[in-house]
Amino acid sequence: MSAYAWYPTREFTERSNITAFCRRHGVDGGYRALQARSAADPEWFWERAVQDIGIVWHRPPLRVCDESGGIAFTRWFPGAYTNLVDSCLERRVRQGSGHAPALRWEREDGTRGVLTYGEAAAYSARVAGGLRGLGVMSGDRVAGYLPPGPEAFVLLFACARIGAVLVPLFSGFGAEAIAIRLVDADVRVLVTAGDAVRRGRRQDMAAVARTSLESATCVRHLVVVREPSGPPSVGGERGEPEASERPSPAGGEQEGRTVPSGPGGHDRVGLATTDWHRLAAAEPVPVVSVPVTAPFLLLHTSGTTGRPKGAVHTHGGFPAQVGSETRYNLDLRPDDVVFWVTDPGWIMFPLIALGGTLAGACVLAYEGAIDHPDVTRLRHLLDDHEVTVFGSSPSLARMLMGREPRDPVVPSRLRILGSTGEPWTEDAWRWYFAEFGGKRCPVINICGGTEVGGSLLASAPTLPQSPCGFAGPCLGIAAVVEDDSGAQPPEGQLGELVVERSWPGMTRGLWRARERFAQTYFGPRPGRWSHGDLVSRTGDEWFVHGRLDDVIKLAGKRLGPTEVEDAVVGDPAVAEAAAVGIPHPVKGEALWCFAVPADGRSLGETEAERIRGRVAGALGAAFRPARVVAVPELPRTRNGKVMRRLVRGLVTGEAPGDLSTLVNPACLDAIRAALHEQ
Repeated sequence: MSAYAWYPTREFTERSNITAFCRRHGVDGGYRALQARSAADPEWFWERAVQDIGIVWHRPPLRVCDESGGIAFTRWFPGAYTNLVDSCLERRVRQGSGHAPALRWEREDGTRGVLTYGEAAAYSARVAGGLRGLGVMSGDRVAGYLPPGPEAFVLLFACARIGAVLVPLFSGFGAEAIAIRLVDADVRVLVTAGDAVRRGRRQDMAAVARTSLESATCVRHLVVVREPSGPPSVGGERGEPEASERPSPAGGEQEGRTVPSGPGGHDRVGLATTDWHRLAAAEPVPVVSVPVTAPFLLLHTSGTTGRPKGAVHTHGGFPAQVGSETRYNLDLRPDDVVFWVTDPGWIMFPLIALGGTLAGACVLAYEGAIDHPDVTRLRHLLDDHEVTVFGSSPSLARMLMGREPRDPVVPSRLRILGSTGEPWTEDAWRWYFAEFGGKRCPVINICGGTEVGGSLLASAPTLPQSPCGFAGPCLGIAAVVEDDSGAQPPEGQLGELVVERSWPGMTRGLWRARERFAQTYFGPRPGRWSHGDLVSRTGDEWFVHGRLDDVIKLAGKRLGPTEVEDAVVGDPAVAEAAAVGIPHPVKGEALWCFAVPADGRSLGETEAERIRGRVAGALGAAFRPARVVAVPELPRTRNGKVMRRLVRGLVTGEAPGDLSTLVNPACLDAIRAALHEQ
């Protein structure tokens, strides 16, 4: 990899949360010394970290962790009682910071508003009271099928306040994908938006939700956010509702249906429909004290085959984990505004919502496409809301590269850039760092996942950075790189990311699938967590090359797809690329590259031969692609991940598996056509 592209300024070396922690606890040597000590003695680190983060214990833990059940069933902070709402919202109100902004929100049509900590606490207390009026008790599951905005933010804390478990659903899901998750979680209440707007087009979310409930008969109550939506009786830039629009003082189904039912005028037998504003007008309820192991989040992650896996996260472990990452890696402070391009159905939404409020910062939620009506929307959004910490997937950078105006203005208050979701190509990383961030912001890569409850690897703002690199394992994480035999490969060679001890954010199992949990993560390497990411180390830095499922094996050599894709997109005729391994009778696998032409360019045989030469020149003659296929677009999720398994499956005829997160299914037919035409 290249030499360092960024060095920490005095702003980070002197004022960072990492530096303050090290000084307070007598750690000489900064982040590297703290990293080593926290991995060797995680109990020492987490005992001090939860105090620094501000976790509120209603009853203190008996110890930091109990590993007697083994890594898969380690208990963190055993004996403690808490509630994450106390740590995130109520604590700020008690400290006199209730007037500080907790959430800023904006919709694609320009509607925007602000919730203070005091308003967010009161709003969530009323919604929690409304849920209680629907019969929701501690441990019951409540699903949210919502776009990013105040309702999704408040629902998270409302559920947690009464000990209910939130089941987030991706706002782009179809009815079948929703129904599968509702039934799996045995959801009692589904909260949905009436509709959502993206690129100026309305999506009838309520209709999709009602269709899903035809088969998800476990759901007894449907709550619909009507339009125009906005926090009731809470100040904001929308203003107060007219008297005729104000919610009535009581909530719950006993008041009757308050929104239209399904297309035929009737809901499913046994289903009651309630208006969100009526729900939010209920009497507020206090925070319920729950055991530290009580679940608050059941978030499904889809594999390549089989039903979705439900990762379970708790009131104690998840806030501790995300509080550490947002405090020490993203360096969040009370005067920050943090915005991550994500969806309420992805892990980054609760991660930023909790991590941001634990830090006393303000979270920005945006509903709509960040390049609508044009690509300048994102920079205006960051400037208008004075965003200081911004994060997205590398795919966003690749989308914006070449589309933005020349010499764009860097958002004025931007201090830190973040990224997650997939590996970088070096060209995209350098564009993100130099053109988007003006070379003044470190790029904090984080790598983890839904089951991780945060991250396993991360960058640090107090260390110099190479393009695409990580500082290594997060604080308190004992991780190594291992090859197939369990040995640590030489520097620069690829291996799997493996974790040797539990961490607070690790899923407390898979929902109703204890054996699947043990087999999936601990079966390949007994006693250790097999993460499935392909990584390497160079010096003190770590690099992620993709998923093990995406590894390309050519003539006995293993290759990460991003290394190939980096070489391909270096060609001026290519905008995006996906590299996959296709079974070959002699080599084991042959390398195929699928390339999307840059605007105004074409990819014929001349360009394809040039691309083959570029890859061979960069990686060696053995890695010369067998085929370069020009395609109009690549299959991806809404948060930008390219679904390489679908590309490979179109060639091999493999079953596509779960397609619920695919946002551009029409591209599969286009790729099939390209395979036959070329």
